[in-house]
Amino acid sequence: MFLCLNEDEKLKMIPSCDDMRCVLSYIRMPIRVVLFLTLTGLCVADSTGNLALGAAVVQSSTIYGGEAQRAVDGNMDSNWYHAACTHTNAERDPWWRVDLGQVYRVTRVNILNRGDAVPERINGAQIRIGNSLKNNGNNNELAATVESIPAGVIKTFDFKSIKGRYVNIVIPRSYGYLTLCEVEVFAEKYTPTYVPRNLALGAAVVQSSTIYGGEAKRAVDGNMDSNWYNAACTHTDMERDPWWRVDLGEVYEVTRVNILNRGDAVPERINGAEIRIGNSLENNGNNNELAASVESIPAGVMKTFDFKSIKGRYVNIVIPGRYGYLTLCEVEVFAEKYTPTYVPRNLALGATAVQSSTWDAGEAQNAVDGTRDSNWYDVSCTHTDAERDPWWRVDLGEVYEVNRVSILNRGDAVPERINGAQIRIGNSLENNGNNNELAATVVSIPAGETKTFEFKPIKGRYVNIIIPGRNEYLTLCEVEVFADKVE
Repeated sequence: MFLCLNEDEKLKMIPSCDDMRCVLSYIRMPIRVVLFLTLTGLCVADSTGNLALGAAVVQSSTIYGGEAQRAVDGNMDSNWYHAACTHTNAERDPWWRVDLGQVYRVTRVNILNRGDAVPERINGAQIRIGNSLKNNGNNNELAATVESIPAGVIKTFDFKSIKGRYVNIVIPRSYGYLTLCEVEVFAEKYTPTYVPRNLALGAAVVQSSTIYGGEAKRAVDGNMDSNWYNAACTHTDMERDPWWRVDLGEVYEVTRVNILNRGDAVPERINGAEIRIGNSLENNGNNNELAASVESIPAGVMKTFDFKSIKGRYVNIVIPGRYGYLTLCEVEVFAEKYTPTYVPRNLALGATAVQSSTWDAGEAQNAVDGTRDSNWYDVSCTHTDAERDPWWRVDLGEVYEVNRVSILNRGDAVPERINGAQIRIGNSLENNGNNNELAATVVSIPAGETKTFEFKPIKGRYVNIIIPGRNEYLTLCEVEVFADKVE
């Protein structure tokens, strides 16, 4: 049994809903009606919510840190220099795509244009909607064309309903940059068309190490490009037993995993990899049940591994018993059915985070990426500048009754910097959320240790950690948030 939030934020039961991605999307956005469709086992909704909020996104290229996710993070700041907007490279036909996860009758798209400069770059962009990923989705039906959008303005494009899972924004027949500060997608109603559900798409991922910018999340971004040089694939360092792991967020009866191998070179590196599935994080999940072994995958080919169903939340790909690199261009995970086994859910994992300032590579998102490394030099922790009242905030996307927060402190040096930090929870963004209710105060956390703070439930969407009253750095290696009632 699962819970969805209706428009009045009351909890409603949806019996036997197999589509957990659907349920999770409804937990984080307002819904007028939530129904259960007996014949298909899918959640059905007449939704006025923004379907793009927090959804999986990808774009043709990324420069200056302008990640595709910035356009679906709910941040309505139109100043590029505030790290609020996407940014492709200067290229032919630049594009951006959001995967709604299911097929909807899309009727409206809102685009917030860059406000600080060059608003004319959006001129001529097309909105395309459909179910095909041919030409990266840019061949789908044309919904609207952008003549222009004034600087810093959000413009609404209404059109006849178009059935589609993918919404693309592309500037065709032109060489230039594509920058989007926010994109919102609205639908007339859900269309119960069957779409195979890749449970890994956009899920939280981590790997044993990262070099050459080959981040773990590249394998769950929906990009089917197998050319490493197009920034499309993961890449670990040369090491013993390299591994990669996706957290499905819930326990499923997994029956199939697809792996897209690198296509431009060294396809033999994947040989001998193992797919392991289970609920344990012992040995980083690499001791879980063996589902399948990879003998080989031809260059640029996606290979399917079918096996008897294995219950698990974590899917690992590991190359055991030798030194080597692990590179994955895409991993897809499919399940027979959802198993309603309770697993405490970290609401902060993969959520949108922001902080008062950023020093070096200590981005706010580092604290919600699922990495348990407490060494700052492994680029696994956040880091503000030295400033008065430094703060960090995570947006849970919906209001929860939060009753527990865990903080992993820096382990390699200066653990005392966290002393005196406050955890504040609420729904207000006055003073950046730092005026919300005080949940707990951090006396101290030993170097490299995780400390859990339990307190009476506090209703809130925003969880802040702030060091009040002094000039200091704020560094967080991981923050986990749990609620009284989630499922």
